[in-house]
Amino acid sequence: MLAASAMAGEELYYHGKNYIMSLFMESIYMHQKYWQHLKHIDLDKERTFRHLRCLEEYVIKTDRKLRNLRPSMEEDLCQLPGPVTEESVCRHLYHRFERHQYHTFLGSTLIALNPHTHRLPYKALHCNKGLSRNLRLLVTKVLHQVAELRQSHSVVVSGETGSGKTRTFMELLRHLYDQAGGGQETDTFKVISAAVTALRPFDTTATIANQESSRSCWSIECAVSNRAIASAHLTLHSLSYNRLTERPTVERCYDVFYMILAGMSEEEKVKYHLSGQSTESLAYLSSLDVLRKSTSSRRYREKYTLWKEALAMLGIPHTEILEILSAILLLGNIVFVQGEEQELAVTGNSPLHSAAKLLKIPADKLLRCLTTQLVPVRGKSALFTNTIQQANTRRNTLAQSLYGRLFQYLVNKINQSTESRAAHPRASSQSGNHHSGSSVTNTVNVIDCIGFQNVQGTQLEQLCGNICSEAIQHFYNMSTFHEILDSFDEEKIMLQSSIRWYDNSATIQLLSQKNMGLISLLYFESKEHQPAPHSLIKKIDKVHGHSDSLEIDKSGNQFTVHHFGGKITYNCEILLLEDKNSMPDEMVALFGKKGVTSSLLSKLYSRELKDLEANGGKAKGYSYCAVPCPSIGYNMQPGCYGQDFLYSLDCLMQTLAFSNTTFVRCIKASESGTPHLWDAEYVHRQVVMLEVLETTKLLTSGLPHKLSYKDFVHKYQCISKLRLRPPSWTLEHYREFTQDIIDQYLQELESKSIPYQTSSWVFGKKHIFLSDDFSRQLDMLLNDVRVKSACKIQAAFRGWLIRDSWQGIIEHRRTHRRGGKGKVPQAYDSGYNTPLSHRLPHPKPPTSQPIDNYNLYSKNTDHLFHWKPTFKNMDMGTPPLPDKRKYSISRGMKVYFPQVRVMKENINVEGYELKENSEVLCVGYSSRPSHVSIAFQNDILEVPFEKTSIRITNQLHGPELQKL
Repeated sequence: MLAASAMAGEELYYHGKNYIMSLFMESIYMHQKYWQHLKHIDLDKERTFRHLRCLEEYVIKTDRKLRNLRPSMEEDLCQLPGPVTEESVCRHLYHRFERHQYHTFLGSTLIALNPHTHRLPYKALHCNKGLSRNLRLLVTKVLHQVAELRQSHSVVVSGETGSGKTRTFMELLRHLYDQAGGGQETDTFKVISAAVTALRPFDTTATIANQESSRSCWSIECAVSNRAIASAHLTLHSLSYNRLTERPTVERCYDVFYMILAGMSEEEKVKYHLSGQSTESLAYLSSLDVLRKSTSSRRYREKYTLWKEALAMLGIPHTEILEILSAILLLGNIVFVQGEEQELAVTGNSPLHSAAKLLKIPADKLLRCLTTQLVPVRGKSALFTNTIQQANTRRNTLAQSLYGRLFQYLVNKINQSTESRAAHPRASSQSGNHHSGSSVTNTVNVIDCIGFQNVQGTQLEQLCGNICSEAIQHFYNMSTFHEILDSFDEEKIMLQSSIRWYDNSATIQLLSQKNMGLISLLYFESKEHQPAPHSLIKKIDKVHGHSDSLEIDKSGNQFTVHHFGGKITYNCEILLLEDKNSMPDEMVALFGKKGVTSSLLSKLYSRELKDLEANGGKAKGYSYCAVPCPSIGYNMQPGCYGQDFLYSLDCLMQTLAFSNTTFVRCIKASESGTPHLWDAEYVHRQVVMLEVLETTKLLTSGLPHKLSYKDFVHKYQCISKLRLRPPSWTLEHYREFTQDIIDQYLQELESKSIPYQTSSWVFGKKHIFLSDDFSRQLDMLLNDVRVKSACKIQAAFRGWLIRDSWQGIIEHRRTHRRGGKGKVPQAYDSGYNTPLSHRLPHPKPPTSQPIDNYNLYSKNTDHLFHWKPTFKNMDMGTPPLPDKRKYSISRGMKVYFPQVRVMKENINVEGYELKENSEVLCVGYSSRPSHVSIAFQNDILEVPFEKTSIRITNQLHGPELQKL
């Protein structure tokens, strides 16, 4: 036992809590027997003591963390007094909203209110204001479950558009990296922060309902090994790219175009042919002034600077990216007119020649590609002249293809930067039983879903986004209500209260059924040579005319879908125009080796160009996919945006199905977005839509937690005093063991060692069903047993340590009384009064065979006494901290200290007022994390690094700038 105890501190970092539980079981029942054999063991006593001290400190620290972070009765809707109604739930949320408490637990689910008081930070994940304690608790619970259950976990952030999902998503990532990633000073955090900062402008836009709306479903999958983030993988499930060319007049294009237009200097605008251009003069950016008041050129300039710095950190040059983005803007200004002899011409050659120059292709070839088309006829290609409408369509297709492929290219490059050198470990969450001695890697997947949009906008974007919301709501219903209630029926358990929820299975079948759903019918109609809206509406009426979730308007070629969040009307004509995802091979041929010299453009169309060269190198009038879907592999065949999104959504749902899932339900406080305004009717509608009331009823009066008897015994076996012998046990043995655990819990409850709380449980045929209160009480009792077991181990070892060195202690005391200076025995001066941080080294991976290779449940335990642990190549010293850098990086250059910086906002530091836009002298990094030292009025001030920005001038105080 002592040998196992000595290795506990070292194995702790590599084997998780299951090993500790086994060690505690042995210590509880057999520690008296083990101490009789201690005299036969020869160990390094001081090192063993330190590892046992490490074990005790870790367990007690974990227990205190779980106790301090448990939600109080006020923070959990399950603890509401009195009857649970919609009014009581909304009233409780309102009282917390008034006290600026925006996060409330609902069992394991978290309800997040959006007060519209905090803007998203320009630099991603640096949201220092308003960090929630309950979000930190949620991340702690997720990491605890990943370490204990050895299974992957997903955190799904969902809600209506504008409900604060993106900010909650970033706060979750911030807490995740603070607890498992080493904080914001580590390289992994800086890389993922730069990745999100670089990609968000490509995905963010302003809509009627949300000023900073994401047009993709974000998924960041963090590989967690030994309670630390090893690597990260970014996946974006994009809706479509029609917003670039076609959108409602009151909405905006993607933020990246407004950002580069406001942030470019005059020299850059001349270089990229945007001199004299504005949002009014560029066709792709022009819109009404309804949303323009919410943005400012100063805000976009700051974003542009941070965006370039993020790309530099990721090792991605921004020059070629700016060339493509500028060319896309100029393509929108190409206006076609009818010329002589039925040929098309353009009014003003400036946009055409500028776009062709930026894309590094001949202008005449670009014009010919847009105004004519090749049509395959009997094995040959015939050349036809396009109409003005067809030329505009081909121009928009080229712009959407360039933008979509550039976006996917950046995602792939960023994943290469964020992932480790080894292949990305994707441990299957289906196999939860791993060997405890091996280093198991699981994932924590944080997902920012697309919000449900009930305001009319871009049709295909809205349809795909609402399908995603329907799928997430259906998965929530299945995991929360359907599985539990089906288990009750299967095991013949009567539920005391009736639970009714809105089942949207019919709507899911209507939208996404294979070959029969609305998206499939839209796909088949788009593949026709001449797709027609009336033909699509006839197909929908024939297949789904009897559905209660659908209303069809044949005269207007429209249909209305009954979503879980309300009725939404869609237009067939607009959907057919926006659904096509194809581009002619003439456009691909423009970027071949003979026509283009840009290396980035060749990479964007590399596979299509290879296929074109394999078929002779000439365009023949066939089509390729404009923007391939990465979820189904690189498919060059022409497709449709709606069908591609369904494939991508199916991959996301499979990830959720094979992992444990925690939901964060976001609620918008007011429809208008006014800061700290509570709209009671609007909040009530969202509470009903998200099934908050029914979930509360199930958790308070139902039995939401289901565990098999075997899983229950393995999780709570420390509470019982029986001996576990799994190899020979049947279902009845596990059921008896479960009953003994509950009896032990009742004894502790009667002895008042744990607080009294109403709890209930029911025994089924193969499972035990627990109430939410009872599950929390068992977890508290389990933690108490673990702490007591750790104290027993340490107390017994200390006693043996003193008894073993008793003669040396007596001799030391006698020498001290005679005035001599005897040497203190090693066991007596083992570092009781030395701070723990000075005594405990960080252990390295064990070089010997892991303890878990032995069967701890067998009767023969002699191997635990005669096996000696080996500590090879262990550095007992604390590694020195690296020196702080003597420079900072700005615009791809090293700027050494001291340097001139500019305050971004007014700030009060130690009684000194530092005003906005004022210049200060920075002398170096501060000892305080994320702070710099500022020399101000004969004093040194510690100022947050993010509150300042560098100003590169010819009058810098430090050495010359050095290019990276």
